[in-house]
Amino acid sequence: MHGADAYHVAIREAHRRGLGGLEKTGLGYKYHGGDAECFRWGNVLFVTASHARGRTFFIYLIDEEEKLFKVYGITGGNPGWTETYGWLHKGTWVMPILEYFRQLERDVTDFDAKQEEIKRRKQAKENVIIGEQVAKFNAMFREVSA
Repeated sequence: MHGADAYHVAIREAHRRGLGGLEKTGLGYKYHGGDAECFRWGNVLFVTASHARGRTFFIYLIDEEEKLFKVYGITGGNPGWTETYGWLHKGTWVMPILEYFRQLERDVTDFDAKQEEIKRRKQAKENVIIGEQVAKFNAMFREVSA
């Protein structure tokens, strides 16, 4: 399913971390149902879902009346088996959306690196405390053994 996986993962991972200004919404759910999750970013709706053979991903544009216009989805293959994904309609929205995905990837990478650094610092502090306790108890047992 070329095209669906990377975007599907990027949107879900960004939302899970609270990144990208994504608002979870029910708008669009009626078109996909099941395990579909819909995320709004301004006037763009990202829909992630899955079926027995993998992940699916769709992009809709939202007008003033909250009507949806599907611009990214299945472009070929047999849906549910060999589908491929791509732009159904191209316009001035394509580049901002692609840049948004590039920024999401950078934000997720930066977020994860910061979280890892926080864990390393916390572990280093815990190691100092453990080292002090080990030294204290080693000294106590040396006194008893002597």
